Amino acid sequence: MLSIRQGLGIGCGVAFFTAGIYVAVPTTVHAGTASAAPTDLAATKAKTVGLAVTSFPFALYKGADDCPDGLATAAKDIYLSSVSALERQRLTKPENLKEFEQKAYHTTDGKDLCEVPDYPRAPQKTPQGHVSFGMNLDGTKDGAATDTTCAHEKFTSPDGETGIDNQTYRVLGCSSNYRGFPGEEGYLESLRNASIKDGGTTLLIEITGVKDGRNDDDVTVAIANGSSPMMIDANGHMMAYASLTMTSDTKFRNTTHGKIVDGVLITQPADINLQYDFGGYPSYYHMKAAHLRLKLQPDGSAKGLLAGYIDNSDVDLTKHAKQESAEMIGYDCPTFSQAVRRFSDGFKDPKTGQCTAISAAFDITAIPAFVIHPEDAHRTADAASPAH
Repeated sequence: MLSIRQGLGIGCGVAFFTAGIYVAVPTTVHAGTASAAPTDLAATKAKTVGLAVTSFPFALYKGADDCPDGLATAAKDIYLSSVSALERQRLTKPENLKEFEQKAYHTTDGKDLCEVPDYPRAPQKTPQGHVSFGMNLDGTKDGAATDTTCAHEKFTSPDGETGIDNQTYRVLGCSSNYRGFPGEEGYLESLRNASIKDGGTTLLIEITGVKDGRNDDDVTVAIANGSSPMMIDANGHMMAYASLTMTSDTKFRNTTHGKIVDGVLITQPADINLQYDFGGYPSYYHMKAAHLRLKLQPDGSAKGLLAGYIDNSDVDLTKHAKQESAEMIGYDCPTFSQAVRRFSDGFKDPKTGQCTAISAAFDITAIPAFVIHPEDAHRTADAASPAH
């Protein structure tokens, strides 16, 4: 880690950057030890790559013909389709709005729809295409059920990779708030991504033990939340090479191993827990058997995918919701909750035979950063404090 300490008789470090790889080289040379500097340089072989995530949306393929039946239907439209044309005309008059909402947002016995996830509904409209971003998570070619997974349909990636698992795409791919208009993010995705720039969410990646930035058969990778917000320049852009501190909460500091092949970081599967801000409220992703695949760019940035299985409860937006608020962002609680469970394909419960997690992929873009460990920051602060 790079700690800059001033006024303590300790020389400041000089950072060298090459394709996102940085190493702190001490500048202090004590009397009679002039050879210490080149000796230290020669010994410093393993380097560290620090990255700050700037975008983290679900990886959703948006083919023109993916949703031939239209977009997922909200509760009001579902209710209107169940009544006569005359009743539709009556309920949509302004003076009948309260009655309409009471009927559309509740069961026939008055319960909020979000409290009754198994309320009878037609299946949610979902993508019908066979192309999706993601990775092969279960190791099968055809998505056949295994001891730990449920049977599901596989995808082919846009660049021709087969065996792709991304059942979250089936749930979200025809939702207007995730799909958005062509070339744009949906509202919910833009809201979640905006929290990175606004300071509500900081996600950091640190690759240590890098001996060769192009090919290295063993590196250590940390994927963690940060406790400090992204730094923004005068033009409103997130700044590269900012010093950002990892969270001290070990629940959100995840470590795995990996390798670099032709400039692409590929990690071993690991459990990864992350917290993010969602409209001012803390939300979570508990990912299992997650893989990170990042292309390390010459300018120090990175781009790629994080794919794994997310706990159903983290994807199901109906948890602790009310149908009135769900309606504002365009989904119906029962159909959405049922879709999550219908497409779940991972971590099968041996007792019930039901899968408890759903395959997913996230697009990741990141810029170079100095990743500071909180214990190092505390040590620096303690050293800088005046003696009592």
